[in-house]
Amino acid sequence: MTSKPAFRRLVALAAVLAGVLAVLIVPAAYGEPPASDYRSQYLSRVESHYVDTGLARFHYTRMGTGSPVVLVAGRGLWGYSWRDVIPALAAEHTVYAVDLPSQGFTELHRGDFAYDLPAMSQALVSFLDAVGLRRTALVGHSWGGAWSLYFAERHPERVERLVLLDSPGLDAEKASVTPLFTTPLVGELATNLTTRAFYADNIRGTFQNKHLVTDEVIDEFYAPFSRPANRAGFLSLWRNLDYRLTDAGLEQVTAPTLVLWGGADSWLPASQAGRLAERIPDATAAVLPGCGHTVHEDCPAQVNPLLAAFLR
Repeated sequence: MTSKPAFRRLVALAAVLAGVLAVLIVPAAYGEPPASDYRSQYLSRVESHYVDTGLARFHYTRMGTGSPVVLVAGRGLWGYSWRDVIPALAAEHTVYAVDLPSQGFTELHRGDFAYDLPAMSQALVSFLDAVGLRRTALVGHSWGGAWSLYFAERHPERVERLVLLDSPGLDAEKASVTPLFTTPLVGELATNLTTRAFYADNIRGTFQNKHLVTDEVIDEFYAPFSRPANRAGFLSLWRNLDYRLTDAGLEQVTAPTLVLWGGADSWLPASQAGRLAERIPDATAAVLPGCGHTVHEDCPAQVNPLLAAFLR
């Protein structure tokens, strides 16, 4: 006999799969959506760069002067995610926003990239070495926070300060949509047939202040996501990220750490903020009411002063 909690999980999974298949059935009839031809307007307004390594041609932006801060965006996003954060930090820091593999405009040189925590950490090593940063502050959001956390565990001597925004790192609750992407065939459908409209619905779901999710925001994010290589990497990350690794190494983080979380995060429960901070030796946590999963975009007026004060 199926227990009530197990039954509820099955019902929730069935509802998610049914909803996604309903959205995807029409695109599936016409084949995979073409890559967007939208040209980023944001990149025309910032200092955009590329640096080549043996692993990848990394795309990044850079602004400001002072001690370095490296920003790592979350799942399915890229450096545009930090558009409100960068000016707030650039007065006192040299701010780098890097696209790691599967994000933005970075292109891998190797086809055997693993898309797991060790590989993403090594990608960060490759980028930092290429731009000459032996030690830096790291700010990561969502998956980008998990990659930054694992990097800080493995390379504590290279991290001055660490900020984790709504970042998985505990062997604990996962986003409710996880089964959608980890289920064979369904994950491929959901990723490869994602239209701009379906992608936009997912982005809105990470905000409480949904009026901030403008057409420009969707276009800036969806265009690089629509590239086949980025879609493939996105799906691989869903299936390969193992937070048992970050959970086991939390005590190895030596950098002062700030854990920030949106109190209205519908992807990961805000209760993880305090639990994560308790496990990191020199960490504090703050939960911001009325803010969603993409907390720095949803609530920049609350987040930016906290970031600036901590990184100062």
